[in-house]
Amino acid sequence: MKITAITAFPLREPQGGKAYTLLKISTDSGAVGWGEAASLSPAALVRARELVVGQEPSRYDFLTRQFAAEPMAGALNMALLDLAGKAANAPVYQLLGGPTRNRVRAIVAAANPAAREQFAAQGHRAFLVPLALPQAITSRPKLVAGVVEEFTALRKSLGENADFAVDGQAGLPALEATDIAVALEPLHPLWVERLVREPNAEVLSRISSECATPLGLGNELTEIGPVQNLLREGNVDLIRLPLQRLGLTPLRRAAALAETYYTAVAPTHAEGGPLTTVAALHLGASIPNFFIQEVPAVLSAEARTLRDALVRGSWEAVREGYLSLPTKPGLGVEIDESIVRRMAQ
Repeated sequence: MKITAITAFPLREPQGGKAYTLLKISTDSGAVGWGEAASLSPAALVRARELVVGQEPSRYDFLTRQFAAEPMAGALNMALLDLAGKAANAPVYQLLGGPTRNRVRAIVAAANPAAREQFAAQGHRAFLVPLALPQAITSRPKLVAGVVEEFTALRKSLGENADFAVDGQAGLPALEATDIAVALEPLHPLWVERLVREPNAEVLSRISSECATPLGLGNELTEIGPVQNLLREGNVDLIRLPLQRLGLTPLRRAAALAETYYTAVAPTHAEGGPLTTVAALHLGASIPNFFIQEVPAVLSAEARTLRDALVRGSWEAVREGYLSLPTKPGLGVEIDESIVRRMAQ
């Protein structure tokens, strides 16, 4: 099986406006692989065609490395693994070492009670909640008390069968970030992330040493190299790498490294399309230290119907907080190309 063509389709959903690009890789056997990126430049497509056309899909890891730190890496990795799985007549998670679980836990960003109520009705049981901050901090005690009051009410409303994590949105000075991380300990958040405006090693070390609240780091990384420093410095409790940007095999390498430090992995996928969600299921199934997968927030019934139709299946349907694994070869979904071409910008 040889790669013969690479095509990109920039898409925008009419409901909600989520934008992403699907990458189609065609082969001389007639098999097609699909991947997804936030966006792909014309220059990246030209380079991909130069390097990838004529190659075998089984070289997915080598070819992905040629685009390290570029958006093309994640999309190419997904599409090549899709093809490799189809050639082997096996789901991608079998190529990555076999399943370590039969379902994948999900978490969704939900900023307000109304959204959380709607997501709970959809089957969600874990919520990533942004930290509401004043425009100016005039009193540290008042700020911390307000945050504690807000999340205490949240914990009571969720009850015992749901969890939350906290997104600080990189909005706090170091001292306030430490105070809030400590104050949230009794409420047992799954983790806190992006607390500080400038997350250097010294600041992260102070927060980590003064509180037991788990720290999630890695959201903004464009390659996996810095993960080793985070682990070595002991400042991270949960690796939060962007799946769509990096791809499955790079994240799996990062997970293997994190495993040696007894650190779990919770990939990010806050935006984008359903294909990355499907790819996340294969990644989550294949790594032993997987914790939870962030999935896009989709409340509109029309948007949900469109996303399901695009991949011809309800792969983003959450049941009691979990997503089910695909079982067909490759990524296990069939892209409806008529919808792709209709949505293409």
